[in-house]
Formats: sequence, structure tokens, C-alpha cells
Amino acid sequence: MKAVVLKAPGVLEVEEVPEPQPGPDEIKVKIAYCGLCGTDPESVAGHFPPFTGPSILGHESSGTIVELGSNVAGYQVGQKVACNFRSYCGGCYYCRNKMEHYCENAIHASGGMAEYAVYNQTAVYALPDNVSLEMGALLEPVSVAVHGIDKANIHPGGSVAIFGAGPIGLLMLQLAIRSGAAKTLVSELVADKRKLAKELGADVTVDPLKEDVMEAGNQLTSSRGFDTVIEATSNLECARQAISMAAKCGTVLWAAVYRGGVEIAIQPFQIMVNEISIHANFVSPYTFPRALELLPKLQLKPLVTDIIPLKDIKKAFELHEGGKPVKILIQP
Repeated sequence: MKAVVLKAPGVLEVEEVPEPQPGPDEIKVKIAYCGLCGTDPESVAGHFPPFTGPSILGHESSGTIVELGSNVAGYQVGQKVACNFRSYCGGCYYCRNKMEHYCENAIHASGGMAEYAVYNQTAVYALPDNVSLEMGALLEPVSVAVHGIDKANIHPGGSVAIFGAGPIGLLMLQLAIRSGAAKTLVSELVADKRKLAKELGADVTVDPLKEDVMEAGNQLTSSRGFDTVIEATSNLECARQAISMAAKCGTVLWAAVYRGGVEIAIQPFQIMVNEISIHANFVSPYTFPRALELLPKLQLKPLVTDIIPLKDIKKAFELHEGGKPVKILIQP
């Protein structure tokens, strides 16, 4: 089969590799779509996670079941599914203490940017009839957004500011509104993304290169600041500025991936006197079932801006680096 193989840091190729075969507890899936995540360029560069050897990229996948392991029950060949990129043991300290995303025995799937992939049956989710395979490929990012909203302390009538209108920012915008946010602001460099944020319900959108984000926030919140500020750009200045935009007793959520070793300057006094809570979110513990229920309810189709054939993976990465697409799907 053909697959996108990261051979070494900076070396990405489409190659013929052996088809993975399912073990007793595994399911083999013919991949329909695999999302290109903002972490994928970091993986290619060898930053996140650190490069440990050649591997097939891709962790946001949907497809059709083609083979079941001997112990698998409750699934059928031909069924539409979306998949988690790893499965958890359920028995280690972290799994037993509500932290499965830190599982000591987590098993990674074989990689979704390929014609076929194999998943543990616990990582496979049957898609409802009213969710397409294209939209199903967004199950993993929706699960990440759900985990972020769990930590964002959003309440009915509250205010929310979001830095970045990429997939996670726009998903969190929709979920924040559904959670009761009455005033929402989105800061985004790309005009088309700002337009989409407006269409998805943002009250105010700001171009941070041409407008004063703090001033726009003050106008929307009567200078009180936002109850919740979500940073979804990976920009360190935005991570710092998010603290300044939070209201008294507000919550800041760093919802992006930041490169290891980088630092920002913060003022502990500012955080202390305003009782600001700072959280971050990492992947998506226990949120896939809820994310699955949300797939038919969210506006996902506008987020998919490009579908690129697997053979043109380098073009997809170049497109992503340009910053204009929202979500790129890779199609084997």
C-alpha cells in the first residue's frame, strides 16, 4: 500500500509499505480521509514528538472497516468509522485516576496517511448515517476541542475571546457558543478565516496586524476583560497577551502546541491579584464519545477547505504552511 512515511527529520516521502494486519483485538480500516494537523509539521521537523525512527504520519482519520480481529465484537465489515490514533490500557495509575491521556502503556495506531491502518477496537467509533466520512475525519480535533471546553470554565452569559481561527479555534468558538457564551471575539490574521468566524457566530473579529485586540476586547466587555480567553495559535505573544485580556477571576486556556524549551514573561502579581486561572489542554481524554454525538450538530463542512491526494502530500504541507487553509484532508 502507499503511505506517507517520515523517514528522518525533514524527510517525508510517499512509499510502498506492507499493509498492516489486525491482531485479535484490532480492526483494519481502509482510510477515506486523514486530516493534516498543525502538529504534523512539528513532527516532520522532529520537534513534537521527538523523532525516534521512521513512521507513517496521520492521526485524524476516517474510513471503512475491511477486516476484524478474532476477538472483535460489535463491529461489521463495511461499517463507516472514525478513529482515535491511540488506545489506552485502562489499568495503569493514570488510566485509573482520570488521566488516560498519560497512560503508561498507550498503543499508537499504524498511521492514518495511508491506504490502510490498524486500530485497537477501543479506538474505533462507528459513524452515524448522517455523518459523512469527510466530516468523520474531524472527530479527533472535535474531541480535542471538547477537552479544551471542559477546562475553559465557560458559563451561560459569559464572554469568550479566542486567538486563532484555525480548526481548533473555530471548533471551540462553536462549542463556546453552545455552552452559553453571550459575547465572543476572535482574533485572526487571515481575512477568510475571520469571515468564517463571523459566519459561525463570533460577535467581533479582529485583524491583530491592523487593529488593537485589547481595545476591541475592552469595547465588547466594557473594559472588564473576558471570562475566558482561549489561545489557539501557538504564538507566544498571544499566549502572554491572553493573560492581560482575562477578567478578574477569569480563565486562560492555552489550547495550542508550543515548542519545547520556549518561555514567555508573565507577571505573577497580575495573576494573583486578579485570581486568573491558567490551564492547558493536551489531546482528548474520555471525550471521543461526546465528540461523536456532536458531529451532526456542529458546522464542520465549512472548516474543510482543501482535499489533497496522498501522492501530493508535499503540496499539502506547503499549502498548510501558507496559513490560508482551515483544515486540509488527505485522501489516499
